[in-house]
Amino acid sequence: MKRHFFHFLHFLSRILKYLLLLLAAGFILLIVLLAITYQDLKQTVNSALVGKTYLETAVSAAKNQNWEKALNNSQEAQKKFTTSLEQLSQIRNKPIIKKIVLIQAPINDLEYLLKTAEILSRSLGRSALLAGKLNEIRTGAISQNFLDLSSADKTKFLKMIYESEPELNGLKANLDLAILNLDKIHRLGILWPIYGRISVVREELIQASDLMSKTIPLIKLLPALAGYPEPSNFLLILQNNDELRPTGGFIGVYGILVTNEGEIISLKTSDSYHLDMPALGKWSLEPPAPIKKYLKVSNWYFRDANWSPDWPSAAQKIEEIYRGESSAIGQKVAPLTGLIAINPDLIADLLRLVGPITVRGETYTADNFQPLLQYNVEVAYKEQNISSWDRKEIINDLVAELKNKLFNLTSSRWPELIKIIDKNIAAKNIQIYLKNSDWQKIIKDLGVSGELKKETGDYLMIVDANLGAFKSDAVIKKELEYQLQTNNNNLQATLKLNYNHEGGFDWRTTRYRSYTRVYVPLGTKFTSLAGVSESEADLNVSDDPILNKTIFGFFWVIEPGSKKTLTLKYQLPNKIKTAAETSGVYNFYLQKQSGSRIRAKVDINYAAQRSSWQGDLFSDRAIRLNLNR
Repeated sequence: MKRHFFHFLHFLSRILKYLLLLLAAGFILLIVLLAITYQDLKQTVNSALVGKTYLETAVSAAKNQNWEKALNNSQEAQKKFTTSLEQLSQIRNKPIIKKIVLIQAPINDLEYLLKTAEILSRSLGRSALLAGKLNEIRTGAISQNFLDLSSADKTKFLKMIYESEPELNGLKANLDLAILNLDKIHRLGILWPIYGRISVVREELIQASDLMSKTIPLIKLLPALAGYPEPSNFLLILQNNDELRPTGGFIGVYGILVTNEGEIISLKTSDSYHLDMPALGKWSLEPPAPIKKYLKVSNWYFRDANWSPDWPSAAQKIEEIYRGESSAIGQKVAPLTGLIAINPDLIADLLRLVGPITVRGETYTADNFQPLLQYNVEVAYKEQNISSWDRKEIINDLVAELKNKLFNLTSSRWPELIKIIDKNIAAKNIQIYLKNSDWQKIIKDLGVSGELKKETGDYLMIVDANLGAFKSDAVIKKELEYQLQTNNNNLQATLKLNYNHEGGFDWRTTRYRSYTRVYVPLGTKFTSLAGVSESEADLNVSDDPILNKTIFGFFWVIEPGSKKTLTLKYQLPNKIKTAAETSGVYNFYLQKQSGSRIRAKVDINYAAQRSSWQGDLFSDRAIRLNLNR
């Protein structure tokens, strides 16, 4: 028995010996195969590094607007990255590689990176080709400035841009695909030493994609905004938010803007009183009750036409009154393409871009533009022996100088301009209404339509209308506090408006007089008002089914050097609660009034969940409270 056992051990040892020899041989073979694969992989990487050099050269050339060099190098880069991808595919298909699971992830990461590089090379090449064609047209002008092009070249330039929309959509799709590829790369993997750089590139691609999302719709609007191929006529409304009105500010100045083939053919601004005063006794329209009562006027004039905070509604009323008064005084009005409202903050940001401008011996900067202009048209004109009728003529000089600087911007700074426009769209410092319904839909998608949001969840918008308080909004520190709680299965909201008057009595500021409206979901029930009596506040509760809102309107006064807090309580309709329970999310939308400078505090308590936010309300704010956590 013992002898048999020793024989078995001897046999087992021989088997183990051969097995170990076999494993050793297999390991050696694996090392050899991996060494060969390493050489193949090294060739792949070397080809990619050459492509990287070409791509970097192409990017540098593009920045210097050397489009031919950018095109050639991007094409060479694309070839190298394509070769690298083909080599990597051959490596992946090798039997030994297919069987080694651990090697698949690094190869995948490398493939995602190479695909991204190939996409970017291809995209840069297509962009350089388009830019080169546009540049060929521009070289027809001595200064290579668009304004100096011949009419034929301007038409050709705009036509090429307009017809480039499909190409730009393709480029946008490529950028999004590149971002998706980068998202697939593992942080802890073969590419971890350069993962930080990959993250930076990813963020840059996201910004570029977002920028193209804003640019492509503008190309669709080229016929309207640039007057191509037919001229466009806009009624331009310049609003002063230091004298806040529902759509952004008092209409102190208006103008007719005519564009044709990308050029501003004419832009002449006028004092709104130049339209209103001649229409006295010749034009009649019943004004909204608060305007009639607190401004003590019996007629609705152009300067007060922007009473609705919903820009499309206000724009239609502005045009109606503009046409009515113009007709009454025998002034012809050309068909309008649309209306554009602009607030001073947009002009200030444009001055930051182009630099200070000097008009009539005074220099306007981003920081002093609004107060200096107000002083010149309200006070200094008397010292300069300028009649009150002509006191706002300086605005034409300012507009002309700003227009010249903007049109002389180099193309390398166009992305800055687009970012400024995007920022001011979010802040509602520019609002557009186009009479063509297809164009208006694009305007809405871009977020520049200035309309009240028709939310199905909770909603709040505070709308102040300065009625006879000079430019006092410049010195009023405003804060809103919104609290939501459940009480006896009902949604109870508390809104506090804390207004602090930091000004005094002078040419610019006086006691603050505001007719304030609070827009909330349709069907909301009023509970109480504190801080001012209901009779003194002239409280009015109304419904607007078109805007899908209930409106609480009241009048209040804040003396210089004093603070006042107004507290409004109300009960939200059951449909808000039902929507929240159905979706599992409580949605609250806080919409900013154009031109308003206000700080907000929001505290939502619902179904044992809580969400809080506070900050300056530079743009609309959407808050989602997840009820299923």
